[in-house]
Amino acid sequence: MEEPISVLIPLYNSEKYIACTLSSVVNQTWKELEIIIVDDGSTDSSAKIVESFQEEDSRIKLYSQKNMGIGYTRNRLLSLSSSSLILFVDSDDILPPNFISLLYEAKARNKAEIASARVVPFRNKPRKKKGGKEEVYSGEEFLVEMTRPMGKFCYSHSRLMDKALFLSLSFPEDKIFEDVVLMPKIVIRARCVVFVPEAQYNYRINRNGLSHSPFSLRSLDEMDGYMENIKLGEKIENRQVVYYSSLFFLTKYYYYFFKVLFKRMGVKEYLRRYSGEKRRILALRRSK
Repeated sequence: MEEPISVLIPLYNSEKYIACTLSSVVNQTWKELEIIIVDDGSTDSSAKIVESFQEEDSRIKLYSQKNMGIGYTRNRLLSLSSSSLILFVDSDDILPPNFISLLYEAKARNKAEIASARVVPFRNKPRKKKGGKEEVYSGEEFLVEMTRPMGKFCYSHSRLMDKALFLSLSFPEDKIFEDVVLMPKIVIRARCVVFVPEAQYNYRINRNGLSHSPFSLRSLDEMDGYMENIKLGEKIENRQVVYYSSLFFLTKYYYYFFKVLFKRMGVKEYLRRYSGEKRRILALRRSK
């Protein structure tokens, strides 16, 4: 008998893509799914498209709220889920039919708390990448993989996780790079993490999405995430996590500084928030 899994989908103005995303979820070979969608105040027809799917599939549950942001929405999805296993899926991404089965089987086989998929970006049509051998990590080892350049990245999507890992933790509701802040704290709690390259999560490069939205001072939330990761690395005394996270911080520091300077947006505030941390990190790297 299949174990129930909660598929959690935050929804906001995704009328162009949500039908493809939902089709890929409801057609999974793993059938014991609770598909929870929270509409974060969409102003397009996204919710109506979901309602049409609801008429055909009783596993889909749709909840609506005023626009509260992605962190709040992810936390609400967690609170609404009734399964002990959760999987976040973004509302414009696509899963192959055996995606959840592959993750579950690898997770069970390795007695892992997290099974992480290979993330493959696409624009128009997903492309199949060649699989590979499973990789098994401790939580701390996988944290290093998440923080290093071209590593596994701090996504909340594409990972089948024990819901218990989130106990007493939540996504920050005042930041837009909520994954960067929370996921390292989740991963470090895991005894075992398995990376499953055969499970391919098709990540749509959406020009209207957050990562491609116009620069604003809220974009600087990404910097706060790297600062949190540096502190976590110091706390667990892992020099690699500190090194890689500080590398990201310093790269983004100069990138965003010139953005702020060019846009003439809050230069003093930027320096107040980050110049002290930059000096501390440079001193820390020199001491290593």
